[in-house]
Amino acid sequence: MKAKKGTEQLWRERARAFRSETMPYFRYMAQSGFPSFLSLILIASTISYITLIKNLPQDFPIIWIGVLVLTPVVSWSPLRTFLVMADTVFLMPREHELVPYIRRSFQRSIRVSGLIAAAVFLLYVPIYIQGEEISGPWLLGFILILLKAGNVVAGWRERSMSWTSIRNTFRVLRWILTGLTIMVWLIALPWQALLFTILCSILVAFCYRLPQKQRFPWERLIAEERTTRRRYYVFFGMFIDVPTLSSSVSRRTYLAWILPRIPFAQRNTFVYLYAASLFRTEIGGILVRILLLGSLVIYWLADAASLAGWGAIFVYGIVAVVFGLQTGGLRAVHRYSVWKHVFPLPAGEQVEQLLRIDRATLVTGLMLLWLPAALPLLWHGILLPPIVAIAVMLLYIGIRPSRYRKKVLTEAEEE
Repeated sequence: MKAKKGTEQLWRERARAFRSETMPYFRYMAQSGFPSFLSLILIASTISYITLIKNLPQDFPIIWIGVLVLTPVVSWSPLRTFLVMADTVFLMPREHELVPYIRRSFQRSIRVSGLIAAAVFLLYVPIYIQGEEISGPWLLGFILILLKAGNVVAGWRERSMSWTSIRNTFRVLRWILTGLTIMVWLIALPWQALLFTILCSILVAFCYRLPQKQRFPWERLIAEERTTRRRYYVFFGMFIDVPTLSSSVSRRTYLAWILPRIPFAQRNTFVYLYAASLFRTEIGGILVRILLLGSLVIYWLADAASLAGWGAIFVYGIVAVVFGLQTGGLRAVHRYSVWKHVFPLPAGEQVEQLLRIDRATLVTGLMLLWLPAALPLLWHGILLPPIVAIAVMLLYIGIRPSRYRKKVLTEAEEE
């Protein structure tokens, strides 16, 4: 009992310390006006959502939207353990006492992810009941709870796998299988969906026994905790200076081929630097995920011609703003780098070259987001919404450099 109390108390202390550490940054974020911006988006989204469910188009992709919005929240199984590298020395000898510690992490993670999943499901129900409603909302909700529990267990087993490639493969297959199961429950009779779910569960239970596993995945849990903390500070970094954390570098071969095509010249010193940082750091990964998810949602709304095409354009505007905010975080990547004051580099051109990367990234991203909205709408003969969208996009791209330059120079003067 004493050991149990000790590990649980340690978890509480670390959770409390993290809240105390981040609370000042949340206050700075609140003072920046960002919550007011989110409130406007929430109000506009609520109005659009109510209008949508009152006037749902006949050809609205109810099944595909259900799979899109339910699969991520059901499959997502985070785990905040607050473990650090020093624990491999000081806490590892007490590994046999850590069951209560991990239980607290599971309780917190299930509570947070479960509330998000419940909110998304409740938002989807008014749309779902306007379709064929084969299984019914109550049965579907119960099945989603079971799928969520299964994903939590499977997520822990994946963390325990010894090899990263196998772990990533199993995670991708789990997400795909969860999406297929949700789709079956949306389109098939309950007994058919139940049979499919049972067969998939047996297959998953068998396959997850095959890979070699660790008893307690210290390195994986520490890496996840480090990644979570970094994401918090990347977000806070959009509003105020934050402590420097170690960067997470990824190869991303689907973007790395662009770097050799940048001319090797002094005028491109910072262009190359910021391009490499964009492609290899976490900012690039976040932008890619925003593009993929945003394009998918925009395309489905545009293909359904929701709200005469304005539904897709509204979502395009929201995703574009989020994309622009995330791109702006690139200015803080090398703010405190010492080498800028050591090597004979054109420091005066740093801002202008950063603006070139920012402009190229913004133009590319917003165009890639605009195409899934414009092409289906133009196919349906709807012209005004995509024209308005591209006009606003060009206006934003035109006025952003002056505001961005002013912000970068102001931050440089404050250092």
